[in-house]
Amino acid sequence: MTKKEMMAAIRECARKLGHTPNMSELARITGVRRRAIQRHFGKYIWALHECHLEKTGPGRKVDLEDLLRDWARVARKLKRLPSVTEYRHFGKHSETSLRVRYRSWKQVAQSFKEYAGEHGWAEKWRDVLTMIAAQEEKLGQAQAWADGPRLLPDRPVYGPVMHACPMAHGPVNEMGVIYLFGAMAEKLGFVVIRIHSAFPDCEALRRIDEHTWQWVRIEFEYESRNFCKHGHKVSECDLIVCWKHNWPECPLEVVELSRAM
Repeated sequence: MTKKEMMAAIRECARKLGHTPNMSELARITGVRRRAIQRHFGKYIWALHECHLEKTGPGRKVDLEDLLRDWARVARKLKRLPSVTEYRHFGKHSETSLRVRYRSWKQVAQSFKEYAGEHGWAEKWRDVLTMIAAQEEKLGQAQAWADGPRLLPDRPVYGPVMHACPMAHGPVNEMGVIYLFGAMAEKLGFVVIRIHSAFPDCEALRRIDEHTWQWVRIEFEYESRNFCKHGHKVSECDLIVCWKHNWPECPLEVVELSRAM
């Protein structure tokens, strides 16, 4: 039997019996077996709900409008969207009728909102729809926090927070690299002679050992690969000082300040 034929058989069986058939009655009257039900519907109760039949009690058609209206009535009574336990206690129908129909209790509120919009319930159930909107906003905020904070387009950005350092945040440009190098120069073993705008940016003495220092030419870059982008000559520089070293094949020595921190 096809799924459609099976649903017709279930409804006809309910009509003959005057109530919703259990699995044994269905098999005896129609020959439909549990395995066939599982193949098409997964569970017998899901087959009943697709046929708009209750599992227990009189075999009447389950009216979606009545189910959603009753759910909204409980929400209005509680002044909040009901949990499964609360609806089980205050609702007129079994919560299973809603849970199985939507497979998830969380979907009931969204379904009510859609149904209300399609059937002109907006004014009558405005308070319930307001509760649903508040819950959606709350869930949206929770999801936003789960996804991470939103970057504001009209605010400056800063690098990572650094501790025990004269610079609060890691640099985000070349000027920040220059300042941070000046603050760390002594600890890194440098004494700056001069800094100027021409290439290379800096001349300094570098400590080789306890008794030896050497003159070096330094170019500052936020990223080491920018040395290539700026068209600088390797032969006229001894050292690159940067925040991020992203030039693996660099022929010059590189001092990466983010690692030095």
